[in-house]
Amino acid sequence: MTRSPTRPAPTDLRVSVRELRLMTGRVLLTTAIPFGTVAATRDIVVGAETHGLDGLAGLLDALPALRARHLRPELRGATALFPAPESQPALATAADLLDLAVAGAHADGSASFAAPGDDWAVRALPPRARRHGVELTLTRTTVTAEASADGPRPGPDAAELRALTYGVAVPTALWRRVVAEAETALTPDSALSRTHAGDSVFGPDGEILAEVGEDEPVEAEPVEAEPVEGEDEPVEVAP
Repeated sequence: MTRSPTRPAPTDLRVSVRELRLMTGRVLLTTAIPFGTVAATRDIVVGAETHGLDGLAGLLDALPALRARHLRPELRGATALFPAPESQPALATAADLLDLAVAGAHADGSASFAAPGDDWAVRALPPRARRHGVELTLTRTTVTAEASADGPRPGPDAAELRALTYGVAVPTALWRRVVAEAETALTPDSALSRTHAGDSVFGPDGEILAEVGEDEPVEAEPVEAEPVEGEDEPVEVAP
């Protein structure tokens, strides 16, 4: 009897766009970027990955800096100055750049920004800008936005549609690193975590016992029922 040859373990996993969005969003929740920009930043990372720009690897490389600080663009009238690449990763303000570029292009026909156009996070922006009817031109130091004569192009482009249909190939080791970072955003399983949703800790009967983060639980004050007239008198049953 001949043994069949052993097959080497696959080096890549096929990950769905939904799973990419879920894990990327959790990782970003562990950073210093504002909560309100997490969804937009997540979509930039996923878009970069679906267009072959190594968004997941770029996100992991940027994590130490993203967790240390968050600097917003400096606005001087109609001019927006973005932090230098050595100050923080371009991913931190990529969502702001996209918003300003779309607004400027539609308001004035065109707009230009001093931003690192050669960074992977910025190179992921043109497909998203086209959905809003804006074309982006990138150089190493500038991003220029112009309103498109064709108008908005809603819906996924060819690369995004392929990813939605077949998933995205991600190296196994890289994906394990992403999942490990994403799990740090979750609350560890414990007796306490199973008794609360949001900030409130609930008792077995649904009463609020405390707020998460308080040093001492808040004991519910007993509520005395008002006596009902005639409640203590015996009830005579007619023969």
